[in-house]
Amino acid sequence: MLNKSTSLYLIASVLILVGLFLLWITNPNIFWRDEVQEGVIVYSCENPITFESVPQRAISFDTNMTEMMLALNLEDNMVGYWVSGVEVGDEFKNQIQKIELVSDIQWPPPSMEVILSFDPDFVFGAWEYNFSDESGVTPDKLEQAGVKTYVLTESCVAVGVKPDESIESTYNDILSLGKIFQVEERAQILVDEMKNNIKDIQDKIGEVERPFRGFYYGGGADAAFTAGKYAMVTKMMNTVGAENILGDVEDDWIPSAGWETIIEKDPEFIMIDDTPWESAQARIDTLESLPKLASITAIKEKNYIIFPWTYILPGVQMDNGITKLAQELYPEKF
Repeated sequence: MLNKSTSLYLIASVLILVGLFLLWITNPNIFWRDEVQEGVIVYSCENPITFESVPQRAISFDTNMTEMMLALNLEDNMVGYWVSGVEVGDEFKNQIQKIELVSDIQWPPPSMEVILSFDPDFVFGAWEYNFSDESGVTPDKLEQAGVKTYVLTESCVAVGVKPDESIESTYNDILSLGKIFQVEERAQILVDEMKNNIKDIQDKIGEVERPFRGFYYGGGADAAFTAGKYAMVTKMMNTVGAENILGDVEDDWIPSAGWETIIEKDPEFIMIDDTPWESAQARIDTLESLPKLASITAIKEKNYIIFPWTYILPGVQMDNGITKLAQELYPEKF
């Protein structure tokens, strides 16, 4: 005959089993969560990267990548960040105070030695932002040091991987971060909000009969620093029914575009970003000081559209940039 303590033990065991069974019925994946989490795979410049656990000591490089992480509330998973002169937006100022600035030198980006001194387990960066063969800071070198990386998709063109020509690549970056840090629901909500904002803008614009010809100007007198097919400014123009006069160039950024081509293609508006290293007004002054550009429609009519730097980069300010561009091109529809 069972004694009282044995009976109580059996009853308790049955109740626990019943409780676990009911828990399994309502959420069948709960007992396999750790197993799922250990095999998270994302693709960075088409290379599969496996994350066995959520990064706890992440570093982000430059403003737009930092804002992506903060928009996902990942500041507690970060040990450092670096920006090349443009601070994060006001909405992120409280979060950024919790994170150490890796270096206050705006350029060049921090060296491998400086990065590794933070003992990171993850770096989110981009080619031509902080990754380059010249600097020795590359995803491969970081991997050899035991640090996982994720590369901003738009910048993959620098290593021969052509990104999507639409803004979908930015959505993919946000969703990939969501997978890496296991905040997928938060990432999806953010992407949906951005998509809805942009759809509202496109609905207001409606059908465009003839695309406005646009040109991004990032400085230069002898030649223009500008943007090609894969740059965010081109994607922004396409999204609102305009076109980049250099949108057929197979690159993201074009360091030195000849003025002859730009004069021939005659842009009707010019996108200019306002930055700490060169103001928008300084760039306008340069354009208007060059006699050979006087015939360009955008310059004759002073059709300059000025943006904060982060508005023209892949990131969470992308929809703000698209909204501003649309309002400037189609003021009668807003």
